[in-house]
Amino acid sequence: MPMVPPSSTAFPPPPASTRRSAAAGVLVAALCAVAVSPGPAAGQESRYHDCVALVEADLELGRTAARQWVDAGGGATARHCLAVADLKAGFPKLAAIRLQEVAARPDAGDAYVRSRILSQAATAWLEAEEPALAEKALDEAFALTPEAGELHLVAARVYGAQERWTAVVRAVKAAEAAGFAAADTFVLRGRAYAALGAYQTAAQDVVNALSLDPVNVDALVLRGELQQTGVVIDVFLASPQDETAPGASAAPEGER
Repeated sequence: MPMVPPSSTAFPPPPASTRRSAAAGVLVAALCAVAVSPGPAAGQESRYHDCVALVEADLELGRTAARQWVDAGGGATARHCLAVADLKAGFPKLAAIRLQEVAARPDAGDAYVRSRILSQAATAWLEAEEPALAEKALDEAFALTPEAGELHLVAARVYGAQERWTAVVRAVKAAEAAGFAAADTFVLRGRAYAALGAYQTAAQDVVNALSLDPVNVDALVLRGELQQTGVVIDVFLASPQDETAPGASAAPEGER
């Protein structure tokens, strides 16, 4: 007979410091990987990448150079680089404000680019521990591109920061249906299911996450929490020679 986890078991969200560091890493990578304008002049695009590279190599010098470029009329591209520098310098609120200002500029690009910048602003607001402002920025992004499935990944993180677990589940399902999946969002949905008492479904999301990233620390932590309730989660890597081999399995202890 399956072992049913006690209803009193609590599954708190991951520590705020963990959420912040993960959000910062994701955002800095995203900001450094994308130019603001969809079709900037070759010189402008090259200068943007040089600006970001300098920020990466020497933060203070890069931030000063980005500010000077903005003052010289560098437009949206220069302001985006300065937002990268602000975030890396530990000023996520300032970065979020700058990103929303960039998205509102006519030289920022088309609706898709502006939507992407707003989603970056939402993640910066999360880093600044301002989930309500993050949700507002994300709503503006959805208004521009309601069909953009990747926005649901950001939405899941926003709702997770607010512990709105049912909304987290819906957001990750929507992202998955649109072809977007990531280990960290599977972990987040797993934690949401656990908070809602759906332990077996949470275990399956641990399986999903570890199948994508076998050393994902947050997935391993959630796996340990679920196992304390009696849910057994076995994860093993498929043989490279057998692409059809399962990557993991989960079942209540009583079924083992």
